[in-house]
Amino acid sequence: MAKLTRKLWLGIGAVSVAGASMAGAAAAQDSHKGHPPPAAEKGAAANTAAEGGEAYLRDGGPRDTRIRFYRDIALMRGHLLVGRQLIALDLWDEALPHFLHPTEELYGLMEKYIKMHGIRPFQRELQALAQAVKAKRKGAVEQALKVVEQRLDGALGVARKFMNPLLRFTARSAAEVLKVAASEYEASLKGDRFVKPVEYQDSRGFVWEAERMFEAAAAELGRKDAGALARVRTALTKLKTAWPAPMPPPAPVLPVGEISALVSDIELHASRF
Repeated sequence: MAKLTRKLWLGIGAVSVAGASMAGAAAAQDSHKGHPPPAAEKGAAANTAAEGGEAYLRDGGPRDTRIRFYRDIALMRGHLLVGRQLIALDLWDEALPHFLHPTEELYGLMEKYIKMHGIRPFQRELQALAQAVKAKRKGAVEQALKVVEQRLDGALGVARKFMNPLLRFTARSAAEVLKVAASEYEASLKGDRFVKPVEYQDSRGFVWEAERMFEAAAAELGRKDAGALARVRTALTKLKTAWPAPMPPPAPVLPVGEISALVSDIELHASRF
């Protein structure tokens, strides 16, 4: 089993990191909404490594399963981040979808890897957090968030053992998070109007989380390529202006094309680490 799980996470991933080119943001699909139903993943542990990998690649996201897992943990955190921002504004009803999405859209996709690598499951903790938000109990929300963050840290800690060099995986996973953000931003718009506030908020949370990922590794990234880090930071600063607040502005601050160009620029420079 140890040999099989190593193949499942590393075999396809090692080939992908070496040979896969980074796609532009415009080519990214709404990855976290295009997941197959969790039922499609059930029983995948009994398959070969290649079959298990293919089952995890159906939504058109990054081909390296380690980057996908890292990205999906970050997407969960992006949802929680913007949800907390909305709660701080006392917008509980607007916040609730962002506490439901980690379970509804992401956990089922990751569950196979959670089981195969002995990662402590955390679906119940995510559900408990969503229930606390639904009940509008701020103290319970804060307590539940602490537990969820611990579980996410633990899950990522196990996954990181398969990521070498970790710096590359962090930078590329953050870039993948931004590609999903660009897709969500585009989906939130119809013409020059925001018609889907939840997607706008999703994209805001993802951008803020991607920035957090880059900044958490900034010391090492700077030693590796200070110029690339500076370009990433400059592009992120400009990118964030598109989300002036957790609720959408009357009209877009940046057009979709500029969002895509900034994400592509970050992706290009992230590939240097």
